[in-house]
Amino acid sequence: MVDFVLVLLIGVAIGFSLGIYVARQYRANPKLEIWKREIIREISSQLSQHSQVLDEANKALSKLSEELVNIISEKLHDSQANLEEFKFRLVDSCQSLLKDWSRDLLRTISVKLAEQDKQLSNQRVLLENLLKETQYVYQHLQVALRNFRELETSQTTDQDSQNDQITQIIDQPPEPESIDKVPRDKDRVATVDISKIESFLNSKNVRIKSIAVGEKEEKLDQIAAFMGSRYSSIKRFYRMIKSNMNSGNSFSINFKDEPQQVISATCQVAKELYGIAFLEEYRYFRAPKYLLVARPSRSPQALSFLSGNWLERYVRDKLICLATSQTGKIDFSYITNAQVTLSNGADFEMDLFFHVNDQFYWVESKTGEYQDKVQKYSKIASDLGLQRNQAFMVLTDVSQDVRTSLSSLYHLSVISVDEVEDTFEEILKSHL
Repeated sequence: MVDFVLVLLIGVAIGFSLGIYVARQYRANPKLEIWKREIIREISSQLSQHSQVLDEANKALSKLSEELVNIISEKLHDSQANLEEFKFRLVDSCQSLLKDWSRDLLRTISVKLAEQDKQLSNQRVLLENLLKETQYVYQHLQVALRNFRELETSQTTDQDSQNDQITQIIDQPPEPESIDKVPRDKDRVATVDISKIESFLNSKNVRIKSIAVGEKEEKLDQIAAFMGSRYSSIKRFYRMIKSNMNSGNSFSINFKDEPQQVISATCQVAKELYGIAFLEEYRYFRAPKYLLVARPSRSPQALSFLSGNWLERYVRDKLICLATSQTGKIDFSYITNAQVTLSNGADFEMDLFFHVNDQFYWVESKTGEYQDKVQKYSKIASDLGLQRNQAFMVLTDVSQDVRTSLSSLYHLSVISVDEVEDTFEEILKSHL
Protein backbone atom coordinates (compact mmCIF):
# COMPACT_ATOMS: atom_id res chain seq x y z
CA MET A 1 0.00 0.00 0.00
CA VAL A 2 2.81 2.46 0.87
CA ASP A 3 4.59 1.68 -2.41
CA PHE A 4 1.42 2.48 -4.35
CA VAL A 5 1.05 5.86 -2.58
CA LEU A 6 4.67 6.73 -3.37
CA VAL A 7 4.21 5.85 -7.02
CA LEU A 8 1.00 7.95 -7.13
CA LEU A 9 2.69 10.98 -5.57
CA ILE A 10 5.58 10.66 -7.96
CA GLY A 11 3.06 10.56 -10.86
CA VAL A 12 1.27 13.67 -9.53
CA ALA A 13 4.54 15.49 -9.23
CA ILE A 14 5.50 14.61 -12.77
CA GLY A 15 2.04 15.63 -14.06
CA PHE A 16 2.19 18.86 -12.15
CA SER A 17 5.58 19.65 -13.60
CA LEU A 18 4.29 18.92 -17.08
CA GLY A 19 1.28 21.15 -16.43
CA ILE A 20 3.47 24.05 -15.42
CA TYR A 21 5.62 23.50 -18.45
CA VAL A 22 2.60 23.43 -20.73
CA ALA A 23 1.15 26.47 -19.02
CA ARG A 24 4.30 28.37 -19.57
CA GLN A 25 4.29 27.36 -23.21
CA TYR A 26 0.60 28.05 -23.69
CA ARG A 27 -0.08 30.70 -21.11
CA ALA A 28 -2.68 32.48 -23.12
CA ASN A 29 -4.66 29.31 -24.00
CA PRO A 30 -7.91 29.23 -22.02
CA LYS A 31 -8.47 25.53 -22.79
CA LEU A 32 -5.26 24.70 -21.14
CA GLU A 33 -6.41 26.36 -17.95
CA ILE A 34 -9.58 24.36 -18.03
CA TRP A 35 -7.68 21.17 -18.65
CA LYS A 36 -5.32 21.95 -15.82
CA ARG A 37 -8.16 22.53 -13.41
CA GLU A 38 -9.74 19.26 -14.43
CA ILE A 39 -6.46 17.50 -13.98
CA ILE A 40 -6.04 18.99 -10.52
CA ARG A 41 -9.62 18.15 -9.63
CA GLU A 42 -9.16 14.56 -10.83
CA ILE A 43 -5.92 14.19 -8.91
CA SER A 44 -7.54 15.62 -5.78
CA SER A 45 -10.43 13.20 -6.17
CA GLN A 46 -8.09 10.24 -6.57
CA LEU A 47 -6.06 11.38 -3.60
CA SER A 48 -9.21 11.67 -1.49
CA GLN A 49 -10.32 8.16 -2.47
CA HIS A 50 -6.91 6.73 -1.78
CA SER A 51 -6.74 8.60 1.49
CA GLN A 52 -10.07 7.08 2.48
CA VAL A 53 -8.80 3.63 1.52
CA LEU A 54 -5.65 4.24 3.53
CA ASP A 55 -7.72 5.29 6.56
CA GLU A 56 -9.81 2.17 6.28
CA ALA A 57 -6.68 0.03 5.90
CA ASN A 58 -5.16 1.73 8.94
CA LYS A 59 -8.34 1.11 10.93
CA ALA A 60 -8.32 -2.55 9.81
CA LEU A 61 -4.65 -2.83 10.75
CA SER A 62 -5.31 -1.24 14.11
CA LYS A 63 -8.20 -3.58 14.77
CA LEU A 64 -6.13 -6.57 13.66
CA SER A 65 -3.28 -5.43 15.90
CA GLU A 66 -5.66 -5.13 18.85
CA GLU A 67 -7.06 -8.60 18.16
CA LEU A 68 -3.55 -10.02 17.87
CA VAL A 69 -2.57 -8.34 21.12
CA ASN A 70 -5.62 -9.82 22.82
CA ILE A 71 -4.96 -13.29 21.40
CA ILE A 72 -1.28 -13.15 22.38
CA SER A 73 -2.21 -11.92 25.85
CA GLU A 74 -4.68 -14.77 26.27
CA LYS A 75 -2.11 -17.33 25.04
CA LEU A 76 0.54 -15.90 27.33
CA HIS A 77 -1.89 -16.04 30.22
CA ASP A 78 -2.83 -19.61 29.39
CA SER A 79 0.87 -20.54 28.98
CA GLN A 80 1.67 -18.92 32.30
CA ALA A 81 -1.15 -20.85 33.90
CA ASN A 82 0.10 -24.09 32.31
CA LEU A 83 3.64 -23.32 33.42
CA GLU A 84 2.43 -22.71 36.94
CA GLU A 85 0.53 -25.97 36.89
CA PHE A 86 3.58 -27.81 35.42
CA LYS A 87 5.79 -26.24 38.05
CA PHE A 88 3.51 -27.43 40.83
CA ARG A 89 3.31 -30.91 39.30
CA LEU A 90 7.10 -31.01 38.85
CA VAL A 91 7.62 -29.94 42.44
CA ASP A 92 5.18 -32.60 43.64
CA SER A 93 6.90 -35.27 41.52
CA CYS A 94 10.36 -34.26 42.74
CA GLN A 95 9.20 -34.26 46.31
CA SER A 96 7.75 -37.77 45.84
CA LEU A 97 10.97 -38.99 44.25
CA LEU A 98 13.04 -37.38 46.98
CA LYS A 99 10.90 -39.03 49.63
CA ASP A 100 11.27 -42.45 47.99
CA TRP A 101 15.01 -41.97 47.48
CA SER A 102 15.46 -40.76 51.04
CA ARG A 103 13.50 -43.72 52.36
CA ASP A 104 15.61 -46.19 50.30
CA LEU A 105 18.81 -44.43 51.32
CA LEU A 106 17.88 -44.55 54.98
CA ARG A 107 16.99 -48.24 54.66
CA THR A 108 20.33 -49.00 52.95
CA ILE A 109 22.24 -47.00 55.55
CA SER A 110 20.44 -48.89 58.30
CA VAL A 111 21.36 -52.25 56.74
CA LYS A 112 25.00 -51.22 56.29
CA LEU A 113 25.17 -49.91 59.84
CA ALA A 114 23.72 -53.18 61.11
CA GLU A 115 26.32 -55.15 59.13
CA GLN A 116 29.06 -52.86 60.36
CA ASP A 117 27.86 -53.30 63.93
CA LYS A 118 27.95 -57.08 63.45
CA GLN A 119 31.47 -56.93 62.02
CA LEU A 120 32.59 -54.65 64.82
CA SER A 121 31.04 -57.03 67.31
CA ASN A 122 32.89 -59.98 65.75
CA GLN A 123 36.12 -58.02 65.70
CA ARG A 124 35.58 -57.03 69.29
CA VAL A 125 35.12 -60.68 70.24
CA LEU A 126 38.28 -61.61 68.33
CA LEU A 127 40.20 -58.81 69.99
CA GLU A 128 38.95 -59.91 73.38
CA ASN A 129 40.04 -63.48 72.70
CA LEU A 130 43.38 -62.23 71.44
CA LEU A 131 43.75 -60.09 74.53
CA LYS A 132 43.03 -63.11 76.73
CA GLU A 133 45.58 -65.18 74.85
CA THR A 134 48.10 -62.36 75.11
CA GLN A 135 47.50 -62.09 78.82
CA TYR A 136 47.83 -65.85 79.11
CA VAL A 137 51.15 -65.82 77.24
CA TYR A 138 52.33 -62.79 79.20
CA GLN A 139 51.63 -64.52 82.49
CA HIS A 140 53.55 -67.58 81.40
CA LEU A 141 56.40 -65.42 80.18
CA GLN A 142 56.56 -63.70 83.53
CA VAL A 143 56.72 -67.02 85.28
CA ALA A 144 59.34 -68.28 82.83
CA LEU A 145 61.47 -65.14 83.20
CA ARG A 146 61.19 -65.24 86.97
CA ASN A 147 62.39 -68.82 87.13
CA PHE A 148 64.77 -68.66 84.17
CA ARG A 149 68.00 -68.52 86.12
CA GLU A 150 67.01 -71.33 88.42
CA LEU A 151 65.78 -73.58 85.61
CA GLU A 152 68.38 -72.71 82.97
CA THR A 153 70.55 -75.70 83.66
CA SER A 154 67.66 -78.15 84.05
CA GLN A 155 65.97 -76.83 80.90
CA THR A 156 69.15 -77.29 78.93
CA THR A 157 69.45 -80.84 80.19
CA ASP A 158 65.79 -81.61 79.52
CA GLN A 159 66.00 -80.13 76.04
CA ASP A 160 69.05 -82.20 75.21
CA SER A 161 67.29 -85.28 76.50
CA GLN A 162 64.17 -84.50 74.47
CA ASN A 163 66.24 -83.91 71.34
CA ASP A 164 68.03 -87.19 71.90
CA GLN A 165 64.70 -88.98 72.26
CA ILE A 166 63.29 -87.45 69.10
CA THR A 167 66.48 -88.13 67.16
CA GLN A 168 66.51 -91.65 68.50
CA ILE A 169 62.91 -92.19 67.39
CA ILE A 170 63.59 -90.67 63.97
CA ASP A 171 66.86 -92.51 63.57
CA GLN A 172 65.36 -95.79 64.69
CA PRO A 173 62.31 -96.64 62.60
CA PRO A 174 60.47 -99.90 63.21
CA GLU A 175 63.06 -101.88 61.24
CA PRO A 176 66.81 -101.48 61.65
CA GLU A 177 67.23 -99.49 58.48
CA SER A 178 70.80 -98.63 59.34
CA ILE A 179 71.59 -102.21 58.33
CA ASP A 180 72.20 -101.77 54.64
CA LYS A 181 74.19 -104.62 53.12
CA VAL A 182 73.54 -103.57 49.55
CA PRO A 183 76.97 -103.01 47.99
CA ARG A 184 77.69 -99.28 47.73
CA ASP A 185 80.61 -97.17 46.53
CA LYS A 186 82.42 -94.53 48.53
CA ASP A 187 79.55 -92.09 47.91
CA ARG A 188 77.05 -94.58 49.35
CA VAL A 189 75.56 -95.20 45.87
CA ALA A 190 74.26 -98.71 45.27
CA THR A 191 76.49 -100.75 43.00
CA VAL A 192 74.30 -103.84 42.76
CA ASP A 193 74.27 -105.82 39.55
CA ILE A 194 71.26 -104.80 37.46
CA SER A 195 72.07 -106.90 34.43
CA LYS A 196 69.07 -109.20 35.01
CA ILE A 197 66.70 -106.21 35.20
CA GLU A 198 68.20 -104.68 32.08
CA SER A 199 67.96 -107.98 30.17
CA PHE A 200 64.34 -108.41 31.21
CA LEU A 201 63.37 -104.90 30.12
CA ASN A 202 65.24 -105.28 26.84
CA SER A 203 63.31 -108.46 26.16
CA LYS A 204 60.13 -106.38 26.43
CA ASN A 205 61.57 -103.77 24.06
CA VAL A 206 62.09 -101.30 26.92
CA ARG A 207 65.44 -99.48 26.97
CA ILE A 208 67.05 -97.94 30.07
CA LYS A 209 68.26 -94.43 29.22
CA SER A 210 69.58 -93.44 32.65
CA ILE A 211 69.28 -94.27 36.33
CA ALA A 212 69.20 -91.50 38.93
CA VAL A 213 72.39 -91.81 40.93
CA GLY A 214 72.94 -89.44 43.81
CA GLU A 215 74.44 -89.08 47.20
CA LYS A 216 72.52 -90.87 49.94
CA GLU A 217 70.85 -88.23 52.09
CA GLU A 218 70.58 -90.02 55.39
CA LYS A 219 68.61 -87.28 57.14
CA LEU A 220 65.90 -87.25 54.48
CA ASP A 221 65.82 -91.06 54.46
CA GLN A 222 65.37 -91.06 58.25
CA ILE A 223 62.51 -88.55 58.09
CA ALA A 224 60.90 -90.44 55.20
CA ALA A 225 61.10 -93.71 57.18
CA PHE A 226 59.50 -92.04 60.17
CA MET A 227 56.70 -90.54 58.07
CA GLY A 228 55.99 -93.83 56.31
CA SER A 229 55.99 -95.97 59.45
CA ARG A 230 53.69 -93.55 61.32
CA TYR A 231 51.62 -92.22 58.46
CA SER A 232 48.31 -93.04 60.12
CA SER A 233 49.31 -90.70 62.98
CA ILE A 234 50.70 -87.82 60.89
CA LYS A 235 48.31 -87.93 57.90
CA ARG A 236 46.26 -84.97 59.14
CA PHE A 237 49.41 -82.88 59.45
CA TYR A 238 50.66 -84.04 56.04
CA ARG A 239 47.37 -83.14 54.35
CA MET A 240 47.67 -79.60 55.67
CA ILE A 241 51.24 -79.39 54.35
CA LYS A 242 50.10 -80.56 50.91
CA SER A 243 47.26 -78.01 50.88
CA ASN A 244 49.53 -75.07 51.68
CA MET A 245 52.96 -75.88 50.29
CA ASN A 246 52.34 -74.25 46.87
CA SER A 247 51.09 -71.00 48.41
CA GLY A 248 53.45 -71.07 51.40
CA ASN A 249 50.62 -70.05 53.75
CA SER A 250 50.62 -70.76 57.46
CA PHE A 251 48.15 -73.26 58.89
CA SER A 252 47.09 -74.47 62.33
CA ILE A 253 45.78 -77.78 63.69
CA ASN A 254 43.90 -78.29 66.94
CA PHE A 255 44.91 -81.58 68.58
CA LYS A 256 42.67 -81.25 71.63
CA ASP A 257 40.69 -84.41 70.81
CA GLU A 258 43.59 -86.41 69.34
CA PRO A 259 45.34 -89.26 71.18
CA GLN A 260 48.80 -88.64 72.58
CA GLN A 261 50.55 -90.84 70.00
CA VAL A 262 49.19 -88.65 67.19
CA ILE A 263 50.36 -85.46 68.93
CA SER A 264 53.79 -86.94 69.69
CA ALA A 265 54.40 -88.29 66.17
CA THR A 266 53.20 -85.08 64.51
CA CYS A 267 55.33 -82.82 66.70
CA GLN A 268 58.37 -85.03 66.13
CA VAL A 269 58.16 -84.98 62.35
CA ALA A 270 57.30 -81.25 62.36
CA LYS A 271 60.38 -80.53 64.48
CA GLU A 272 62.59 -82.52 62.10
CA LEU A 273 61.19 -80.78 59.03
CA TYR A 274 61.66 -77.41 60.74
CA GLY A 275 65.24 -78.36 61.59
CA ILE A 276 66.13 -78.83 57.91
CA ALA A 277 64.16 -75.70 56.89
CA PHE A 278 61.42 -77.62 55.07
CA LEU A 279 59.08 -75.81 57.47
CA GLU A 280 59.71 -72.09 57.74
CA GLU A 281 57.56 -71.85 60.86
CA TYR A 282 56.69 -74.34 63.58
CA ARG A 283 55.17 -73.81 67.01
CA TYR A 284 53.21 -76.04 69.30
CA PHE A 285 51.14 -74.70 72.21
CA ARG A 286 50.63 -77.29 74.92
CA ALA A 287 47.59 -77.72 77.17
CA PRO A 288 45.08 -76.23 77.32
CA LYS A 289 45.43 -75.14 73.67
CA TYR A 290 46.91 -78.21 71.99
CA LEU A 291 47.50 -76.05 68.92
CA LEU A 292 50.14 -76.62 66.22
CA VAL A 293 51.06 -73.77 63.86
CA ALA A 294 53.32 -74.31 60.84
CA ARG A 295 54.22 -72.90 57.43
CA PRO A 296 55.82 -75.04 54.70
CA SER A 297 58.82 -73.86 52.73
CA ARG A 298 58.52 -73.26 49.00
CA SER A 299 62.14 -74.15 48.24
CA PRO A 300 62.59 -76.68 45.40
CA GLN A 301 64.06 -79.28 47.78
CA ALA A 302 61.17 -78.94 50.24
CA LEU A 303 58.52 -79.04 47.51
CA SER A 304 60.06 -82.14 45.94
CA PHE A 305 60.36 -84.02 49.23
CA LEU A 306 56.97 -83.06 50.66
CA SER A 307 55.05 -83.54 47.41
CA GLY A 308 55.93 -87.24 47.24
CA ASN A 309 59.66 -87.93 47.25
CA TRP A 310 59.43 -88.98 50.90
CA LEU A 311 57.08 -91.83 49.96
CA GLU A 312 59.41 -93.04 47.19
CA ARG A 313 62.30 -93.02 49.69
CA TYR A 314 60.25 -94.89 52.28
CA VAL A 315 59.16 -97.62 49.82
CA ARG A 316 62.68 -98.01 48.44
CA ASP A 317 64.41 -98.15 51.82
CA LYS A 318 61.79 -100.49 53.25
CA LEU A 319 62.41 -102.95 50.39
CA ILE A 320 66.19 -102.69 50.74
CA CYS A 321 66.00 -103.21 54.50
CA LEU A 322 63.84 -106.33 54.20
CA ALA A 323 65.82 -107.75 51.26
CA THR A 324 69.22 -107.28 52.89
CA SER A 325 67.99 -109.16 55.94
CA GLN A 326 67.73 -112.19 53.61
CA THR A 327 71.22 -111.81 52.13
CA GLY A 328 72.54 -115.15 50.94
CA LYS A 329 69.04 -116.61 50.70
CA ILE A 330 67.77 -114.69 47.67
CA ASP A 331 69.13 -113.10 44.52
CA PHE A 332 68.09 -109.45 44.69
CA SER A 333 68.74 -106.21 42.75
CA TYR A 334 66.82 -102.99 42.11
CA ILE A 335 66.80 -99.68 40.24
CA THR A 336 65.10 -96.44 41.27
CA ASN A 337 63.95 -93.42 39.25
CA ALA A 338 65.05 -95.04 36.02
CA GLN A 339 64.45 -93.08 32.82
CA VAL A 340 63.35 -95.57 30.17
CA THR A 341 61.95 -95.64 26.65
CA LEU A 342 58.86 -97.83 26.37
CA SER A 343 58.07 -100.15 23.49
CA ASN A 344 55.87 -97.46 21.90
CA GLY A 345 58.75 -94.95 21.93
CA ALA A 346 57.40 -92.86 24.84
CA ASP A 347 59.69 -91.70 27.65
CA PHE A 348 58.80 -92.89 31.14
CA GLU A 349 60.23 -92.89 34.68
CA MET A 350 59.98 -95.95 36.93
CA ASP A 351 59.96 -95.21 40.65
CA LEU A 352 61.16 -98.67 41.73
CA PHE A 353 61.84 -101.84 39.72
CA PHE A 354 63.42 -104.90 41.36
CA HIS A 355 63.84 -108.62 41.00
CA VAL A 356 63.91 -111.45 43.52
CA ASN A 357 65.44 -114.61 42.12
CA ASP A 358 63.77 -114.89 38.69
CA GLN A 359 60.70 -112.76 39.40
CA PHE A 360 60.42 -109.08 38.53
CA TYR A 361 58.38 -106.44 40.34
CA TRP A 362 57.43 -102.83 39.69
CA VAL A 363 56.22 -100.22 42.26
CA GLU A 364 54.91 -96.68 41.71
CA SER A 365 54.17 -94.32 44.63
CA LYS A 366 51.68 -91.43 44.54
CA THR A 367 50.66 -88.98 47.26
CA GLY A 368 48.29 -86.95 45.10
CA GLU A 369 46.02 -87.46 42.10
CA TYR A 370 46.25 -90.97 40.73
CA GLN A 371 43.17 -91.13 38.48
CA ASP A 372 45.07 -90.13 35.34
CA LYS A 373 47.88 -92.63 36.06
CA VAL A 374 46.22 -95.92 36.96
CA GLN A 375 45.10 -96.80 33.42
CA LYS A 376 48.55 -95.98 32.04
CA TYR A 377 50.35 -98.04 34.69
CA SER A 378 47.98 -100.96 34.12
CA LYS A 379 48.78 -100.93 30.39
CA ILE A 380 52.56 -100.83 31.01
CA ALA A 381 52.36 -103.69 33.52
CA SER A 382 50.43 -105.77 31.00
CA ASP A 383 52.96 -104.98 28.24
CA LEU A 384 55.80 -106.05 30.56
CA GLY A 385 54.04 -109.35 31.19
CA LEU A 386 53.77 -108.68 34.94
CA GLN A 387 50.94 -110.26 36.92
CA ARG A 388 48.69 -108.26 39.21
CA ASN A 389 50.80 -109.36 42.23
CA GLN A 390 53.97 -108.08 40.51
CA ALA A 391 52.87 -104.48 39.79
CA PHE A 392 51.93 -102.18 42.66
CA MET A 393 50.67 -98.65 43.16
CA VAL A 394 51.15 -97.20 46.66
CA LEU A 395 48.59 -94.49 47.51
CA THR A 396 47.95 -92.28 50.53
CA ASP A 397 44.52 -91.46 51.97
CA VAL A 398 42.53 -93.91 49.83
CA SER A 399 39.99 -96.14 51.54
CA GLN A 400 40.14 -99.92 51.52
CA ASP A 401 37.02 -100.12 49.35
CA VAL A 402 38.54 -97.87 46.71
CA ARG A 403 41.83 -99.80 46.73
CA THR A 404 39.95 -103.09 46.32
CA SER A 405 37.90 -101.71 43.43
CA LEU A 406 40.98 -100.36 41.65
CA SER A 407 42.84 -103.64 42.10
CA SER A 408 39.96 -105.59 40.56
CA LEU A 409 39.44 -103.19 37.66
CA TYR A 410 43.06 -102.73 36.58
CA HIS A 411 46.06 -104.97 35.93
CA LEU A 412 47.91 -104.02 39.14
CA SER A 413 47.55 -104.08 42.94
CA VAL A 414 46.73 -100.86 44.79
CA ILE A 415 47.99 -100.74 48.40
CA SER A 416 48.23 -98.16 51.18
CA VAL A 417 51.34 -96.86 52.92
CA ASP A 418 50.57 -99.08 55.92
CA GLU A 419 50.55 -102.17 53.67
CA VAL A 420 53.99 -101.63 52.09
CA GLU A 421 55.98 -103.57 54.68
CA ASP A 422 53.62 -106.57 54.77
CA THR A 423 53.48 -106.69 50.96
CA PHE A 424 57.27 -106.79 50.62
CA GLU A 425 57.57 -109.39 53.37
CA GLU A 426 55.10 -111.67 51.56
CA ILE A 427 57.04 -111.29 48.30
CA LEU A 428 60.35 -112.15 49.95
CA LYS A 429 58.92 -115.10 51.87
CA SER A 430 57.50 -116.58 48.69
CA HIS A 431 61.07 -116.91 47.36
CA LEU A 432 62.65 -118.51 50.43
